[in-house]
Amino acid sequence: MQFKLPESLVDVSVFIDGLGFIGTVEADGIKFPAIEELEESVKSGGFEQSYSTGVFKKLEFEVIIKEINKVIFQSVANGLNNGKGITLTIKGSTIQDGIKTGIVATIQSKPSIAIEKAQTTLKGTATFFSFEYGGSELCMFDTKNMIAKIGGVDYLQALRTHIG
Repeated sequence: MQFKLPESLVDVSVFIDGLGFIGTVEADGIKFPAIEELEESVKSGGFEQSYSTGVFKKLEFEVIIKEINKVIFQSVANGLNNGKGITLTIKGSTIQDGIKTGIVATIQSKPSIAIEKAQTTLKGTATFFSFEYGGSELCMFDTKNMIAKIGGVDYLQALRTHIG
């Protein structure tokens, strides 16, 4: 029996659309949005049960860039000023047993920005989030266009049809 080593995230760089490279990130300096549906509890027939509401929770994220970079501040200021926010592209690799697999995450948001030590933290709620692993899209959420794709299945397609 052969055991695999766990995957590690390495070589992570962050880009802002329209500006390019803005810095690097450690694996523990990224919190991608959690994909989770809201549930409601109902008490009936002597039991409490939870049911999916069909609504996804906020797509909260955090990226800690290992430097203080005035371009990041300018980009966030421009995004807040024009109301469109910024688009972050996070590129890196996972490595397992010496084999690297590329990852690409795209996040659109109007993030908050903070400086602590010699690093800049961007965090907020994404209006768009996609994650690709080895060239395959694992998920894509677009809150403005009501798209919630996980593993190629669009969970909001029927809803768009019903209200469209």
